[in-house]
Amino acid sequence: MQVNTYANVASMTHAVSNKKANVESNTQTMNLQSANLKDEETLDKLNSLGGKGLSQLYFMEFAQQSMNAIFGNTNAQTGVSNLLGGTAESILSKIDFAGLGYMGKSPLAMNQDELKELVGENGFFGVANTANRIADFVIQGAGDNLEKLQKGLEGMKKGFEEAQNLWGGKLPQISQDTINQAIEKVSKRIDELGGQTLNLEA
Repeated sequence: MQVNTYANVASMTHAVSNKKANVESNTQTMNLQSANLKDEETLDKLNSLGGKGLSQLYFMEFAQQSMNAIFGNTNAQTGVSNLLGGTAESILSKIDFAGLGYMGKSPLAMNQDELKELVGENGFFGVANTANRIADFVIQGAGDNLEKLQKGLEGMKKGFEEAQNLWGGKLPQISQDTINQAIEKVSKRIDELGGQTLNLEA
């Protein structure tokens, strides 16, 4: 009798286990179908945009990336400059310097001479190096695509405006010189490709 009870319990446990496996399998199948449906909906939406719409999304994304590049570099440069005057620790502590390509000593741990060197003529955040880094990002990212290059230029200008807003208005001269050089370099490339640039100042 006890053997039969154990056999019945084992049989019931096996049946419950199979039902649970079936439910999990059905849930996974439903989740997969739901994901596929969402992917199909996304593809349908993208297809409805057509080639021109997709290109516009692509250009908008590039403009955003360009804006982020100028925003990050300008904030870092301005922050280092302001550290020389004893301010900006809170903003600098939030900057991803490695994301900007800077792998050196943290500006927050530098003395005044090191900070001056960092934003000096040959420093990582000096005018020429920062302007070239920003402009080259846009130029290399756009290649020979004139429209993409123009969107990158727009993104640079927006990034500069955002940096100005973050720092409460006018940026230090070093940052203004940097953005003007970066805009000039990108504008020159646009002109080389047959485009026209207006308003070189940010």
